[in-house]
Amino acid sequence: MKAINKIWVFALGTAVMVSCSDLDTFPESGIVTEDQKKEVVEDNPERLQADINTLSSIFTKLLPNWAGGSATPFHNDFSYPAVCIATDGNGADMVSDNSDYEWFSVAFEYSDRNANYAVPMFTWNFCYKLNKQANDILATIPADTENQTLIHYRGQALVARAFANFTLAQRFQFTYKGNEDKPTVPIVTWDMPAERAGANPRATNAEIYKLIYDDLTQAIADLEGFQRTSKAAADRNVAYGMRARVNLVMNNWGEAATDAEAALSGYTFLSKDDVSAPGFNSANSPSWIWAGIYKAADTPANYRNITWGGHLCSFARGYTTSQGLYKRINSLLYNMIPDTDVRKGWWINASLESPLLDHMDWDGVTGSAISSLAIPNVKRAFQPYTNVKFAPYENKCGTDINAGDWCIMRAEEMILIKAEALAQQNDEGNAAKELKVLMDERDASWNKSSVTVDDVWLQRRIELWGEGFSMADIMRLGKPVVRFQGSDKGNWPDAFCFNIAADDPWLLLRIPQKESNNNAGIVNNT
Repeated sequence: MKAINKIWVFALGTAVMVSCSDLDTFPESGIVTEDQKKEVVEDNPERLQADINTLSSIFTKLLPNWAGGSATPFHNDFSYPAVCIATDGNGADMVSDNSDYEWFSVAFEYSDRNANYAVPMFTWNFCYKLNKQANDILATIPADTENQTLIHYRGQALVARAFANFTLAQRFQFTYKGNEDKPTVPIVTWDMPAERAGANPRATNAEIYKLIYDDLTQAIADLEGFQRTSKAAADRNVAYGMRARVNLVMNNWGEAATDAEAALSGYTFLSKDDVSAPGFNSANSPSWIWAGIYKAADTPANYRNITWGGHLCSFARGYTTSQGLYKRINSLLYNMIPDTDVRKGWWINASLESPLLDHMDWDGVTGSAISSLAIPNVKRAFQPYTNVKFAPYENKCGTDINAGDWCIMRAEEMILIKAEALAQQNDEGNAAKELKVLMDERDASWNKSSVTVDDVWLQRRIELWGEGFSMADIMRLGKPVVRFQGSDKGNWPDAFCFNIAADDPWLLLRIPQKESNNNAGIVNNT
């Protein structure tokens, strides 16, 4: 059911002070001091491996806030992908129906700005759980360690902490540039005084971005030589990619381009053939730099609705198919995509057609006939502009197992950062050359000799649709939320069909009420 009237609260103080580390006690149940922990990991660095693995699991855990609880679980409680869908729901380019079964309706209609609503709480909880896990790891690593394994662990923890703070800063305050002195969220570090947890004021943009930048700079140094075994782990490319994102927000254009280039090292773009079929569900993709990785055992059939696939994929069983709550592109944006651009096929047209459907088979039904296919309690017919970008697990239409991986960072984003950084410096010719490297795999007829920042933003809106960047880009670029133009309401339901000015305070999330109750230093957004 719709989450609009459901309330869920979480105390940051609890998240900070309760530790899940297996290093907190000796086998005899005696408490371990911080110095003893550091001595243990210095002698046995592998003792921290489980804590490092937990960093990755926080991104993908299903029901992280309700598992084991007595309350009815929220079916949009699935960690970072849920944050991404809610964020895109606040934007202008992703459309959904106004339905009692749309768990993200509060994001689409902006009723998620209450301090005691569940959907923004998930962003807060996810980020501070990730922040806490990173701090637990950092607290156990001696500052002067020369152990290379521990140095690599420290680098991964610093990336995670930076990611958490960066995500929060962009949702609870306007963009960095021009708002340096405005409050974001409380900074929580492992070595802050214990008494500060109860009176920890919101850090300014300047303060939190300095911590983010410093964490990533140290992480880049720490992760030199680190060879990961899974894209769920943060390596040096990830750290460079994160700092490229941060530099873009901070308007450090040259540094953003340089970091993006470093993040790209060793990765290739998805080819035209790659994006001519539904995809974006496997960490094995050559363009994916960082991923949330799922296992089928972690997403059983009875959890099919509580996954990103259940809310975003148009081929897997979930709210999308069974209730017809397909995530669709705003027709205003769709109409801006040239017919020569292969990505236009990521959504079906007004006639319910897309060449991408030629690669799919649903119980013997193939091609565009899949659009009108209706199976009771399993699939409703597609609506115009339904997305077919995301493939189901193992490419099996109608699957009960929504175990597709989630992309956190990919090479295409980095080339878009490079192009924008050049355009921001009025080097529009070289910006076009950078963008053409990507566009050669998307639209062979694209041949602009110069591009503006808005040109690059348009390509970001198309290329990264559904991946959680929409609202962050709107905030970063100081753009209004434009869902309709004049009398053209496109394909928005009336309840969600509105525009919002770039400086409207409704764009900012509210600090959760429970945090305000437990932290005397909080002054909330209004």
